[in-house]
Amino acid sequence: MKYDQYSLTELIRNDDFIAWVRHPDEASEARWQEFLKNNPEKRSVVEDARGYVNLVAEDTGKHKPTTEQSRKMWSVVESHMADDAEEEVSVAEEKTINSWQWARIAASVVLIAGFGVAVYWYQHKPSQVAIVNANVEVGTISDVIEKVNDSDKPMTILLEDGSSVVLEPAGKLSFFVKSTTAKREVSLRGKAFFEIVKDKKRPFIVYTDGLATKVLGTSFLIDAPENGSEIKVEVKTGQVSVFPLSLNASEKEKEAFSKPELTGTILNRDEKIAFSKVNGKTIKLQDTPRVVNVTTDIADQLFIFDETPASEVFKALESAYNIKIVYKESLISNCPLNATLVGQSFTEKLTAICIALDAQYEIRDDHVIISGKGCK
Repeated sequence: MKYDQYSLTELIRNDDFIAWVRHPDEASEARWQEFLKNNPEKRSVVEDARGYVNLVAEDTGKHKPTTEQSRKMWSVVESHMADDAEEEVSVAEEKTINSWQWARIAASVVLIAGFGVAVYWYQHKPSQVAIVNANVEVGTISDVIEKVNDSDKPMTILLEDGSSVVLEPAGKLSFFVKSTTAKREVSLRGKAFFEIVKDKKRPFIVYTDGLATKVLGTSFLIDAPENGSEIKVEVKTGQVSVFPLSLNASEKEKEAFSKPELTGTILNRDEKIAFSKVNGKTIKLQDTPRVVNVTTDIADQLFIFDETPASEVFKALESAYNIKIVYKESLISNCPLNATLVGQSFTEKLTAICIALDAQYEIRDDHVIISGKGCK
C-alpha cells in the first residue's frame, strides 16, 4: 500500500497534529482547517485521530514511561505493524519515547485495521501492557475490549458493573473488561442507548468525538455518526451532563470533570442537545414529533407492565435487546407481572422480573435462561 502520511496511525504520531489537538494556536488552526477544506475525504480520519489523542491523553498524561518501558511499548506496536497486511507504516529509528509519543503509539495500536484491539497502560503496573480482543484471554485488570456491531440488528453489551448498552448497527464501543478506577469510562462511535447502574461515587463517562457525557446512573441515547457533523444526546430518565472536550481546558475544569458531581450542561428527562463537531457549540433541542419503530428502538419503549403475561414481557425484552430468553412456557408463560422498568439496565430488569416470578436467570452468551416453579 502507498505510504500515507495522513493515515490514522501516522496522524496520531505526528507532532504537529498532536500540538494542534492539545494546544492549538491561530497558525495551527488555520493550517489544519485549510487541510480539511482541501481534503474533505480525510475529515473522518482526522476526527478519529483527534478523539483518540484526547482520550488517551486524559488516561496517560500523568504516567510517563521509562526508557525501558518505551522500548517495550514500541516493540509491541512494531510487531503488530509487521503483521498487518492492510497498512504499511515505516518505522523510525529507536529512540527514547516521551509521554506523548508513547500515548499516541498506544492509540495507534487501537486503530490499526483488522486487529480490533485496544491498549491501555495500567497506572498501578506501568510496566505491563494489556492487549485484548474477543479471542484472546489475558489476566490484567486494565484489559480493554472493543465491540463492533457489523450486523443489521441491535447488539446488547453487558458491562462489568451491570450496566447495559444497546449498540445500533455499524456502531463501535470500547470499554474496560474490569475497572477499579474512580470513573467508569467507554468510548462510542455510532448510535447507542445506555442504561447505567447507579453509583454515586463512580461517574459513568461516554467519550465521543469532541464531547463527553457523564452520568451517575440513568438512561440516555447518544447518536454520534462517524461521518456526521454533530452529536446528539437525549435523556430518557435521570440527569446527564455533557462537556465539550476543550483543547484548552484548565486544571480546574479537568478536576471538576473527574468528580462525581454533575456540572457542565445539565440535561433532565426528555431533554436533548446537539453538539456541533464543526464549531464546538452545544445547543438544546426542542421536543419534536418523530417516527418511532416500536420493535427496535429501545429508547422509545416504556417497559411498563400491568397484569401482563410473562410471555409478553419476555417478548418485549427480546425485541428491545435482541437477546433470546428461554423458559418453560407451561410453567411461566401466563404468570401476570406488574412492573415499571424504565431506566433500568437489562440485568436489573431481569432481576426485578425474576423476584416477582420467584425465579432465577442465567446469562449464557447470546441468550438468557429463566428457571422457576411458575405461578400455578
